Amino acid sequence: MTNWNLIRGVEGTLSAQDIRRNMLSYIIKNHPASLIQCIEKEYNIYRIDILGSDSLLFDLQGHFVKANIRKIKG
Repeated sequence: MTNWNLIRGVEGTLSAQDIRRNMLSYIIKNHPASLIQCIEKEYNIYRIDILGSDSLLFDLQGHFVKANIRKIKG
């Protein structure tokens, strides 16, 4: 179950209703059992950071754009 109480954005705080169903479906399908670190709305894109993993970018309609893969230093 996903519970997003507070979402940061350029315009201020957004509610969970601002997150598109498409984004949630994508995350459940492609990143099961992952924890969301933060969600930010920046102008015309949503960035969702998966805890200890990738950043996912979505357009304002909730369609997946790309993943920024974090390289682990080791």
